[in-house]
Amino acid sequence: MNKMKLAALAALIASTGAMAETDKTGFYVGGAINQVKASGDGDGSADGVGFGAYGGYNFNEWFGLEANLFASGDLGEERVDMGAGALTFTPKFTYHFNDTFSAFAKVGVASMAVVVDYGPFDADYTGWGVAWGVGVNAALTEKLNLRLSYDETRGDLDDSGFWFDNEYYNGEIDNVKISQISLGLHYQF
Repeated sequence: MNKMKLAALAALIASTGAMAETDKTGFYVGGAINQVKASGDGDGSADGVGFGAYGGYNFNEWFGLEANLFASGDLGEERVDMGAGALTFTPKFTYHFNDTFSAFAKVGVASMAVVVDYGPFDADYTGWGVAWGVGVNAALTEKLNLRLSYDETRGDLDDSGFWFDNEYYNGEIDNVKISQISLGLHYQF
């Protein structure tokens, strides 16, 4: 039954997108819901749900620039509050299969943050990293697009310092990886 629903949804998307000539250039803006996973060098990993906003400008059918801002909900385990987020800037390269479906790849820079709150321990880790992503896009109408993507940011993060047991600590997390699978919807102006 689920396979039939999925096939019907795919047919609906294909037929809806084929009805109109889609606009492939100019500004676009949208939002996404993400499944986020964060890990650090030797520190294990945590996952949860996040939300994001993205937008950009397509100079032509195959090249554009995109900014993506996302933040996770609570990624921590019991008694640990943890969140992760990033702001990325990437050139985006798109291949159009037809007027409805396209695939894209992007690579660029990211400003990353991980916040950890564990009882008396409270630290904000920030830094710069590399961002990349791949995805597929389906034009629902001439201006409305649905996309599924995988994005990843990697970098070394330093903390702002924290107090624990009346002592001040300053540290870092090496090889931080924040990955996300996103389902997004955007409007092409």
